[in-house]
Amino acid sequence: MKEKEILRVNAKHYEGLSVREEASCILKITNYHLQYCDIRGQVIKEISLKDIINVGVINDKHLKEKNKSVIGRGITGGLLFGGVGLVLGGLSGTGTKQINEDVQYIVVNYKEDNENKVISVYVNGAFSGASFVKKLNHIVNLSKEENKCPNCGKEYNISEFKCSNCGQVLKSTKKLKTIFGIVIGIVIFIVFIAIIGLSVSNGTPKEVNIIKRIANVEKDQAITINEILKDVGIESFDDMYADSESLDGFEGVGSKGYRIKTDLSDNVILYLDSNNNVICIRYADKDYYRNGQVLNKFE
Repeated sequence: MKEKEILRVNAKHYEGLSVREEASCILKITNYHLQYCDIRGQVIKEISLKDIINVGVINDKHLKEKNKSVIGRGITGGLLFGGVGLVLGGLSGTGTKQINEDVQYIVVNYKEDNENKVISVYVNGAFSGASFVKKLNHIVNLSKEENKCPNCGKEYNISEFKCSNCGQVLKSTKKLKTIFGIVIGIVIFIVFIAIIGLSVSNGTPKEVNIIKRIANVEKDQAITINEILKDVGIESFDDMYADSESLDGFEGVGSKGYRIKTDLSDNVILYLDSNNNVICIRYADKDYYRNGQVLNKFE
């Protein structure tokens, strides 16, 4: 069966991946793997669900309450972290970090080449970390069960809610379907609130409101930026976000970079100078706007 993405969360790397500490990354759960991806969605590390031993979440406040040198040696293990196990030595460096109870560490213990290994990332917000780990644990447990249809005996994948052979409803994946329903419900609610917000914004285009909010500029300047985006063929976009780690300073001292989510890509880059004037618009290493001139257009 084709690999399908089930859930994702944005995080920052702490330990265990071949990228720098605090690099932004994306965790994706699929019906076969846990994937760690860079901000462009390229896979950095892929772990089979069947190779995952334990998944846990803990915050800086809890670590502060314990002797972190002991945690670093993995001695307390199951006593403190329950199912997470002894491999939580991956958090040994947290003694150098500022304590913030809203920072949630997602710790994954897994097997590779008959060795126990650990990857730790962190997210801001208790709900994000705990909710993701809860769902991941459920999916990992499902993946390790003998998944055969109780009616006809055909093997099925955890992403299937009905047997493709006989149509039998698969009770073991019913909970996962409920999770999907809850997530979709939350997304619909957020979209609904966003629509209400836009309806009271005095007819201002949503793109201008997004630029104003994310780039922290006045309405007139947001309108100007939006007009330049239109000049290169970006008539509308769904969202944008600041990527200060990768982009700030790239176009000179004080410059700031933003990634714009369009129908074409999530990676159209807008650079502003220290006065929030547009320096350039770039996509796939190609300039579409620079020095006040349109160089290329999105078709």
